Amino acid sequence: MARPVAKKLILAALLLLPVSMYLGSLVISGAVNFRTLEILGPGPSAPGQDLSGFSLTQSNGSPWTADSMQGRIAVVSFFFSSCPTVCPAMNFHLKQAHDRMYAFKDVVFVSFSIDPDTDTPEVLEAYKQRFDVGGSPKWKFITGDRETIYRLAQAFYLSASPDSAAEGGFSHSQSAVIVDWDGQLRSRLDDQNQVVGAYDVSQPVQVDELVEDLRVLVKEYRQKKMGK
Repeated sequence: MARPVAKKLILAALLLLPVSMYLGSLVISGAVNFRTLEILGPGPSAPGQDLSGFSLTQSNGSPWTADSMQGRIAVVSFFFSSCPTVCPAMNFHLKQAHDRMYAFKDVVFVSFSIDPDTDTPEVLEAYKQRFDVGGSPKWKFITGDRETIYRLAQAFYLSASPDSAAEGGFSHSQSAVIVDWDGQLRSRLDDQNQVVGAYDVSQPVQVDELVEDLRVLVKEYRQKKMGK
């Protein structure tokens, strides 16, 4: 009696194998991965903070405007080159994220200096060399009008300000935010189903989450461009 049962089990397995292989291929390709990131709202174009006309300067001297991030997924942060405390750790971890996402052409890293009087384009170019990204087209270091940069930080729900009590003379967020191709802020939900909002890039575990979420967003963007 055992032999007919065994034959039925083998037959069932053979019938299920193609289906399993098909579903597995969909999972690998992302076709059945429906996870996405929450839309938190617009960044610099938020009501009362319209910065659509701003113009700043990249470390290579090229202009940087509100349109420079359109059509790309951006990781936005604020720092200053002479920061003696958290900035080196922030940018060390952002460099790791940059390297892991380097092959993804839709992703760019954008770091605004909150001390533009000191951080001239030349200073920022030298700073890029310190982090071994001098030739990278994927990490933009931006300087320019101080008040515009501070308003940008506020529009991205981050902080940046002079602070005589702080080491280095400035206070700023040690987090980065993700901005999608339409200029919208995006974020994952945590285990309590709460919006994370910003990623503390001084913490390696949150940098891992940042990279994971960037890959999710890249997949969404590519599907959108393909009309799916």
